[in-house]
Amino acid sequence: MAYCWKCGAQLYENSSYCHSCGAAAKPSATMAPSAQTGFDRLKDDRGFQDHWAKRVIAYIVDVAIVSVAVYVLVLVVALPAFPAIFFGQTFPFAWFWGFWLGGIAPLIILTYFVLAEALFEKTIGKELMGLRVARLDGKRLDPWSSFVRNISKIAFILLIIDVAAGLGTHGDGRQKYSDRYIGTFVETTNNSRIIPDWI
Repeated sequence: MAYCWKCGAQLYENSSYCHSCGAAAKPSATMAPSAQTGFDRLKDDRGFQDHWAKRVIAYIVDVAIVSVAVYVLVLVVALPAFPAIFFGQTFPFAWFWGFWLGGIAPLIILTYFVLAEALFEKTIGKELMGLRVARLDGKRLDPWSSFVRNISKIAFILLIIDVAAGLGTHGDGRQKYSDRYIGTFVETTNNSRIIPDWI
């Protein structure tokens, strides 16, 4: 049996629209959420759209916080190297910035996400948006699960691929591909503190 994606009414066989509310009876929208891809749900499910909007905002908040801390740390460490610029020694200085921003900074960002979620099941951004990470088996999130689900955050392109692979396959649309692999997901809690009006 098929049901309307909008109002939940049962659809007649081979119906092209819902007799109750008039919504188009799209094949992908009449399936159960687990039988749809995340991209299918993003088109029609307002609650699902809100969930991912909160996650994007939480990620931006977290990266902004960690980035500020990393840049302050880099500047403090780099202070002794600043005089070298005035003596024309730019190569070591350029190498220093490349080493920090290309190697150390991504590791610090990854460490932040892994430790915050392993210890508190949420980051600062997730706390503000009323989200937390949970395991499908109901157990507490452990460091290994946190590491696996966050490893793609070491590079932005890997994170995009991870999210797209999760949304592009059938199953729980709240999961990135790494979440599916390790058995975790992000859920909404009831203690969100900052939720923009447009969400």
